[in-house]
Amino acid sequence: MDSPPRVTAVITSRERFSYAEESLKSFYAHTDVPCHVVYVDVNSPKDRWERLRRLSDVHGFTAVRVNKYVSPNCARNIGLRYAQGEYVVFLDNDVEYTDHWLEPLITCADEEKAAMVGPLYLHGPLEEQTVHMAGGDMEFSGVWGTREFTQTQRYFMKHVSDVPTDEMRRQACDIIEFHCALVRRSVFDQVGGMDEGLLTTREHLDFSQRVLDAGGTVWFEPKSVITYRMPPPFALSDLPYFMLRWSDAWTAETLKHFATKYGIKPSYVERVAKNRKGRQWLLFEQIKDYLPDALGPAGTKAVKRVFQKVEPIGNRLLVELMALREPPLEWQVHHGSGLAAPEPTAAGAPR
Repeated sequence: MDSPPRVTAVITSRERFSYAEESLKSFYAHTDVPCHVVYVDVNSPKDRWERLRRLSDVHGFTAVRVNKYVSPNCARNIGLRYAQGEYVVFLDNDVEYTDHWLEPLITCADEEKAAMVGPLYLHGPLEEQTVHMAGGDMEFSGVWGTREFTQTQRYFMKHVSDVPTDEMRRQACDIIEFHCALVRRSVFDQVGGMDEGLLTTREHLDFSQRVLDAGGTVWFEPKSVITYRMPPPFALSDLPYFMLRWSDAWTAETLKHFATKYGIKPSYVERVAKNRKGRQWLLFEQIKDYLPDALGPAGTKAVKRVFQKVEPIGNRLLVELMALREPPLEWQVHHGSGLAAPEPTAAGAPR
């Protein structure tokens, strides 16, 4: 009799919906370790949800649909309810995979008794071989309430060939990211679930620190390689979620929560401006493709300056409008195995 899978993959929306099917195709093409799969859809357009339901029937995964836009940490906690086995591997829905990406993570966790294991993270097209992070470090210093905090993504933006050979080895580190993160399920009994006060950012830093504080270890395993495909392009239907996900309001609330939780100086919240610039850059990269060539470089720069002034106002109005229409949290479950889906309670949890 076959043993039950040791791993549950919990896949959640990072910042858009339009890459989910491509990512799932890559997942099933490159994953040869048996695992349960739970995909948490955060109120994507109904046609995309219907396609996900059909895919779940083909592949036999559990598809969970939340009735409103929620943060990735909230979605991870929902997916965690349906997890089985010894490990959970958290994945974003814009990841592409390479052959045998999962086995090295499990082997590392088994051999090192690791609480968390992350792969070599690339970003962009796989053939470009651009490093996003080869393990990471973080450091707190100073007096509580005015502490400084720094983090490092090792070899960020370097070509893989520029990373020293002796650094491309399994090793302990401080942080891994939720693009792909294998976590021992027993860890949640020690440290609890994901902190839903972190709406936009710092989620991986917080969870890694909580694991380290509990005496667990975090490992980088470069034999596993994934790449995440950041936008653009966007589908038009991606934009409301993207704008909320990286909104000034959610970012300010997140950074304030993180700073308070770890005694970091209050000015840490000023990072909101950095997140805003990133959001605007991604949006304008999409917009500029539709600008007439007659504008030229000078005209394009002028349009960009206007956009940068107007966009925060539109962002704030969108967030306020969504808050007015926000329903209580609920979700529905579709089991691609053909089993009847449990009815959600009023709070969304399965009975």
